[in-house]
Amino acid sequence: MKIYNPKLTLCALATLSAMSFTSHAALTPSYSFNGNGNWSIDGCGSNNTPTCSIDAVVPTGSTIEAAFLYSTNTPSSATPTVNFDGTTFSGADWTSLGANNAFLEAFRVDVTSLVSAAVGGGGAAPFSFDILSENPTGGIDGEALAIVYSNPAETLRSIAFLDGLSQTTGDSAFISLADPLTAADLAAPGFEATLSLGIGYSFQVNDNSQSSIVDINGNSLTTCAGGQNDGFAANGGLITIGGIGDDRANNHDCSAINGDDELYSLEPFLNVGDTLVTIETQNPSTDDNIFFAGLSITAEAFIDNKPVNPNPVPEPGTLAIFGLALLSMGRKARRMMSNK
Repeated sequence: MKIYNPKLTLCALATLSAMSFTSHAALTPSYSFNGNGNWSIDGCGSNNTPTCSIDAVVPTGSTIEAAFLYSTNTPSSATPTVNFDGTTFSGADWTSLGANNAFLEAFRVDVTSLVSAAVGGGGAAPFSFDILSENPTGGIDGEALAIVYSNPAETLRSIAFLDGLSQTTGDSAFISLADPLTAADLAAPGFEATLSLGIGYSFQVNDNSQSSIVDINGNSLTTCAGGQNDGFAANGGLITIGGIGDDRANNHDCSAINGDDELYSLEPFLNVGDTLVTIETQNPSTDDNIFFAGLSITAEAFIDNKPVNPNPVPEPGTLAIFGLALLSMGRKARRMMSNK
């Protein structure tokens, strides 16, 4: 449902339209969308051939805006060769997202045209994309597919994908707000703020000896991000990403194996008066790689890797130059008229 609260739909947007998602280390924005639409995110991994299948949920009446395939490696592995639903990607097809200090690396390729051709205008049933092969299969933990689609029946959203590598000692990101949040903003019908994380080489047992920590505004969101939810418990299958089949509220049971879905609701961490939301990640075990972060907000928002003022006030000098330019244009117009 589209939000009709004026505070959430004006371009200037009193509290949220100047929102920016800033990365201070590895993760940087790679794609953004603003409009009526949503995302579909899923992943899989194994050492089998065929490897696994990735689902996509795209409702009828949709248009694929963007689709990206990610592949995440075990330490020091080569650039992957992956057969995605009949199309093979290798070598220069991939964009490397960089290797972290644990020698973990992920890769991205744009598959918008392939997904668009397969999905068409969407449908009631999930679409399935097969990972037919990986090479080297034991050195690739799996693949993830992140899709953004527009659909006039969907809620107004701003979506951003950030990707790169994870500094195991910690990364910070920031959501900047133009004005303090109000109670009306937080209570607006359908308001939603969601974070999805994609993590490679990520294994989890019930002692959380290998997991990542995420804090929001200094408060703990989770101490057990990671695991092999979308793969299996061995090299070649250590992948998880928050998306299809995951629960935004399932991020507190760290006593259970894979007790965190890597899909998070940020609403409980937003308070009246907030002007800045700080997201901090850390991997104390130094052997996970957060290669993907997705942010979806049901509001018009500006999401980037630096704070942005949506209503900049021109400097006095700028106004003076603008005034002189107008005066010059006026004089030129009068000269042209007198020459006629």
